[in-house]
Amino acid sequence: MVESQFNRNNLRTAIVLILLGIAPVCFSSFRLSALLISLGIYLVVVVLFLLGFSAWLKRITVLSDGLELKSVLLPSWKRFYRFAEFDYSEISHTHQGDVLRLIKDGQRVVSIPSFLYQNYDRICQSIAVKDKGQFQMRDTAEVVSEFSLSRIFVSGGFFGLMALLMALMPLGWYWSGKDVDSGIILFSLLGALFFGVLFLVVLFPCQRITVWRGQIDVRRLLWPFQVKHYRLADFDGCYYVTVKNDQFSLKDEEMRWLVRDGKVVIDMEEDVYRNFEALKNATRTKFLGRLELSSFQAMKYNFGKTIRL
Repeated sequence: MVESQFNRNNLRTAIVLILLGIAPVCFSSFRLSALLISLGIYLVVVVLFLLGFSAWLKRITVLSDGLELKSVLLPSWKRFYRFAEFDYSEISHTHQGDVLRLIKDGQRVVSIPSFLYQNYDRICQSIAVKDKGQFQMRDTAEVVSEFSLSRIFVSGGFFGLMALLMALMPLGWYWSGKDVDSGIILFSLLGALFFGVLFLVVLFPCQRITVWRGQIDVRRLLWPFQVKHYRLADFDGCYYVTVKNDQFSLKDEEMRWLVRDGKVVIDMEEDVYRNFEALKNATRTKFLGRLELSSFQAMKYNFGKTIRL
């Protein structure tokens, strides 16, 4: 039996940095002259964050046939998984360290980051789940896409919050007793428009994709009321796409395009979906080739330009 041990130094550092990052937003959101109101907002945000973080943080106990997850905040809420339930395991390399993910039916069920656990290597060695090199998606398995939380909550949340704050700027000036002239209103509208466009750009590629027995249902995150239904047989095939980002010193992006009549119908990006590998296996169809494109070229094809090679 192996029990997880938290890396307390890393946890303390992460919490302090996050709380310091929250402080400027809370104390400048509405430009209130009353310090007590801003302090109250900050304390509420801190309490909600600490409760959510404690509920998310898990203690892991690895047994001979499976592992048990237990919430730090609510230890009575626990879940046991047998190793045989998982399809495969994979290790991802991030700027914060390695992350071991256990995949079941195409979804990430358990995530174990080396940043949080001091005995990460020992936990990995004790988990008996095959790697994804031996993985083949079952025909009867339903695969539902999982969004990258950093894209939605960090990037999308930041731009959405900035758009809201810019829109509320005239109201903040009014509450603080300052004159609200046309220049402030114009600056507020332009700022809200700028960050609103960035918010849409970040979240536009996010689609909820469900694959089951050759059928694909697609629901866009920004417009969840409309569902598009496809069959794998409807597509001419798929392209493996690499978007080169050399000019910005960023890593290359991997994509899978499902194409019909030379146009991109479904675009799956590695940075958007945490279970990108499972989606690729579930949507396996005729291979049309590999493309290496710039970000601008990929954007043109995504907006309807016909692919001609």
